[in-house]
Amino acid sequence: MLMNSRLKTGLLSASLLGLLVACGEPEPPTITQQVISPEAVAEKYERQQSVEAQLPVQKGKQILFGDLHVHSSLSPDAFITSLPLMHGDGLHPPADACDFARYCSALDFWSINDHAEGITPDRWQQTKDSIRACNAVAGDTDNPDTVAFLGWEWSQVDHYNKDNHYGHKNVVFLDTEENKVPKRSIAAPREQLGRSPIPESAQYVLAAMDFKNRNLYLSVDDYYRAIEETPLCEKGVDTRDLPLDCLETADDPQELVK
Repeated sequence: MLMNSRLKTGLLSASLLGLLVACGEPEPPTITQQVISPEAVAEKYERQQSVEAQLPVQKGKQILFGDLHVHSSLSPDAFITSLPLMHGDGLHPPADACDFARYCSALDFWSINDHAEGITPDRWQQTKDSIRACNAVAGDTDNPDTVAFLGWEWSQVDHYNKDNHYGHKNVVFLDTEENKVPKRSIAAPREQLGRSPIPESAQYVLAAMDFKNRNLYLSVDDYYRAIEETPLCEKGVDTRDLPLDCLETADDPQELVK
């Protein structure tokens, strides 16, 4: 299974940290508006076979193109860069990621990996629902037009203590069923998970300067308040025994696989 890194970096610009943008007019239909036709899936399969015939690929193997590191504006960084001040074009939830993967970049597979420190219980439920809905309209289950995987990104950066510097870890799950995935995403610890990088006074100034998009600037507090008002889960308790309405953290990435 090969990854097309040039396609990935070209379509999901690293400078925007995975912020999803529209791919031109007319706007692609949402996942609730169109079911992929068998003809469209068959046409894609024929193109794959044509390419395979020209490459030294072992019979019975299939080349697939995907992206296992996709952010939506549920991520704190992508949320901020979605603002017009940052040359963003507005908020794009996980459902938009599905549309982009399917209609814009024609990916065979992809995974949602929003930063866990921004994923409240409600946002985790929204993410799960979007991934399931994306797969539900993928056509033939034996040859879907795209496969969406569920996941998040765990990030711990410490430039002063190498023993506490683990970097960025993408967590991707094979299953999407409710009883087979975690009840919540798990973040790296932060001193203030819900601290907004834009002071409230600055939000009002920006809203006044860009009045047409004022609601976006005024929603910054709402975004971070939802994180701040969600209590941290108790440490040392098995994740399966924790309540649903808390933010879980893991000090070490090894805790994610226990």
